[in-house]
Amino acid sequence: MRTLTKPAELEEIEQSIDLILTIDEITSLIEPIGISALSTRKQEWLDEIINYHNEMSQNKRLSHNGRVDFSKFKVQLEWIYNNPSVRRKTDFIKKIRDCYVNNGILCPYCGVSPCRTLDHYYNKALLPQFSFLPANLIPCCGDCNKDKGIKKSFGKWKRIINPYYDNYDSLLPDEPPIVIIFKENPFPNVDMSFVVIANNKLTSIVRKHINFHLKKIRIGLLHQEMISNSFWRNAKQLRLYKTLHNSNQISVQAYDTLIDNLITKNSNINYDWEYIIRFSLFKIKINHWIYNSTLDKLQ
Repeated sequence: MRTLTKPAELEEIEQSIDLILTIDEITSLIEPIGISALSTRKQEWLDEIINYHNEMSQNKRLSHNGRVDFSKFKVQLEWIYNNPSVRRKTDFIKKIRDCYVNNGILCPYCGVSPCRTLDHYYNKALLPQFSFLPANLIPCCGDCNKDKGIKKSFGKWKRIINPYYDNYDSLLPDEPPIVIIFKENPFPNVDMSFVVIANNKLTSIVRKHINFHLKKIRIGLLHQEMISNSFWRNAKQLRLYKTLHNSNQISVQAYDTLIDNLITKNSNINYDWEYIIRFSLFKIKINHWIYNSTLDKLQ
């Protein structure tokens, strides 16, 4: 779950896209077989494309019952997506994919691996009319594309976070949208475990969306090593500050300044796990076991 970084050249690519012209070109050709039959449904197709943005902007998801059935053309439209063409005005598909790949942009679904492909947020077999709609093409890594697979995204409560239409950072400007709960000695011979969850201050429906995403994309597992290493380092730092404060070696003001510097978000970083971990350790009381723990790694 990461804010999507857009390459500089993307703006020029997007400005060159004319979907009305693209649809005209596609339906004027005879390849693939059967595509010309869409020429009588161009207005329906365009209406679907317009409604996509309107619905996603307003509701963050599409209504299943409100869709026009284009399933008859799914084979043809999938072929068109898989074969970008200057003649059909669909070469922007390859350009969008390449600009993310060439710039090494990290996957917005997991935040771990670089983008290598485009995911159809709404599966092209289910809704073929959006097969090459840029707003439906999410740059992501191969693993996330595979894990998400053909999961339907119509669910009101369960859906993958959409980097184009979801901006949860703005909902809690002074707190991260996700936090981490750390547990001491959860199992024999295990010093610490953790779970990544949505911030409880978010609304119920937003928490459901985030928690579904965290589970399906396996965020905790993918970031396990980094979170673990950061936990031990920052927990020891907080313990040190607490010890200095309790022993009157530093003033209350100095202590507060140290804490503020430690848990303040770095606005220059796209997605700051260090900030999330430090915030979680200091602000979430259940994590305060770190101050009294006798674990060797915290000494």
